[in-house]
Amino acid sequence: MSIKFLPAHFRFLASVLSFLVVSSTFGRTAIADRLAEALGLVPSNAVAWAVIPSMSGLNADLADMLDRANRPELAVAGRPIDVLVSQFGIAAGFDERGSLVAWTTTAEAMTEGEGVIAIPVEDSERFIKANFDPDPKQEPMAYRSKAGKKVFLKSVDTHVLITARRDFLDDWKPDTGTSAALKARFGAGVAKEMRTTDLLMWIDGGVLAKTREAAIAAVESSELEVGMAGLGGNELIQRLGDDVEDFAISVDVDALAIGLRSWTRFSSGGAWSNLAKSATSGLDRPLLDRLPRQAFYMAMGVDFAGFGGYQGMLDVLGVLDIDTAMLPEWMAVIGPSMRGMEFAMYPSKLGVAMGGALNDASLLMDTTDPDALRSAIGTSIKEMQGVTGAIERKTVWEADVTQRKGGTADEFAMTGEIAPASQRTDEATVGDASLQLTVEKMLLGPRGLKGFGQTINDGYVMTFSRRPDVLQRSIEAGTTGGGLAVDPVLASMQSWLPADPDFEMFIDVGQLGKLARQIAALFPGAAGMIPELPLTMPPIGVGVAFGLVEEKASLEWSLVVPSEVVGAAVGVVFEEMIEAPGAKGEP
Repeated sequence: MSIKFLPAHFRFLASVLSFLVVSSTFGRTAIADRLAEALGLVPSNAVAWAVIPSMSGLNADLADMLDRANRPELAVAGRPIDVLVSQFGIAAGFDERGSLVAWTTTAEAMTEGEGVIAIPVEDSERFIKANFDPDPKQEPMAYRSKAGKKVFLKSVDTHVLITARRDFLDDWKPDTGTSAALKARFGAGVAKEMRTTDLLMWIDGGVLAKTREAAIAAVESSELEVGMAGLGGNELIQRLGDDVEDFAISVDVDALAIGLRSWTRFSSGGAWSNLAKSATSGLDRPLLDRLPRQAFYMAMGVDFAGFGGYQGMLDVLGVLDIDTAMLPEWMAVIGPSMRGMEFAMYPSKLGVAMGGALNDASLLMDTTDPDALRSAIGTSIKEMQGVTGAIERKTVWEADVTQRKGGTADEFAMTGEIAPASQRTDEATVGDASLQLTVEKMLLGPRGLKGFGQTINDGYVMTFSRRPDVLQRSIEAGTTGGGLAVDPVLASMQSWLPADPDFEMFIDVGQLGKLARQIAALFPGAAGMIPELPLTMPPIGVGVAFGLVEEKASLEWSLVVPSEVVGAAVGVVFEEMIEAPGAKGEP
């Protein structure tokens, strides 16, 4: 948004957030001191607000990040803050050392994109004179933007308040209680983390529900209605937010990465808080600690107890009104004993064409009853035998098979092919079945699924190839620990993620790019479609934590994107722009 389009100015906040995501420690102390000062502009009746505590700090952090991302071509656009200011259409008097604040006071105003934006200024008189013209009707506080749009202005010390509705300024008064309210809602620890971010947004839970309803209504009136209804999307969105009291999201820009973090607090007597009462930590080691420590495509871990265990999972599905009959029967057998799960995919020396993407993968299931888990897995594999749709599967499960290099391991296999026409179900199509089998071959290799299983003291390890070295590495990591959790790169990223996550995942974009190029090479003419990315890039990290804080359910998630990944993404965009028709003067 720019000033000349002020009625939709809250949409600009989304643009700022998007800009930060695709576009330090510098100034952190200053930001921590200035957040409360900036929030002093926000009235106590605000239902949503957004703050950039230090424009100059944000500018420095963006510059540091872009410099580390090695994208010198972005310097052509000038300093990040200059780009930001140009989007506002601001001419003179802007104070880049100040804070940018925006808020709205009703759900209806937020839905319409109406509210107040506070622009930091060096000289309010100079700023107003340079950017606005007096309203011809001489209405109090009324001005015209250079584009002719009517707005209302109010000077308050270091800021000029701008809005399309005069009543917002008539009712405005500073309130030092907004910062204290933030601490009371989320707790001192979270409030301290919030005060170190470059952009912070907060929305009242009741307003979030109302605006969510407006979004659902818009979907229901569009061509997306059938798809959303078929997925139960409307009900899911509604139920997830019914108990929300407070929602906040922050953006933190650093020379090393961009971090997004969100905190949600639910009402103490609501369904989510009741679920959180059963959420504990069932693992005595960090997530990912029992996965082999080596280069990976993707690694993830889940602490089931952190979400309330098996019964908690059933309760969550119940709150979301999802039919639990879809769960396989054997889940009821092993569910209560499951404490956690860790899984990782690693690059294989055999490549996709020979071994499949899961040729060097490791799955560890943490359980108090490994034998029951092993038996349930064997039974489920055997039951996959037969025709499903247009695919006929043959499965094998053998326990304690003696291995050539000594010891025993469970062996399982599953192959699939197009079923005879007489055995296919009516709704099945050969085309869909062929596509599914093609995807399975990319994942499992041309021979289908052939894997190992091995019981350890407190779990069961599985691999998806018959490679003894993969099984051995998986068993060692699952038994002794010291795996991916202590990897220096991942450990350095932990400060961006929740301190005690119940779900954690890392995605190595460079390695995945290599995998994608291998897959593309299997198709004629597609080999050059996937750009080559550096394998040295740090991974993208995701973390989720769920639990009870002072009798209220708390859901926290975070996403960290390293600057090298941002730089690579920007590079791909630039290359596409250069190669696009007309970019080089073509018609």
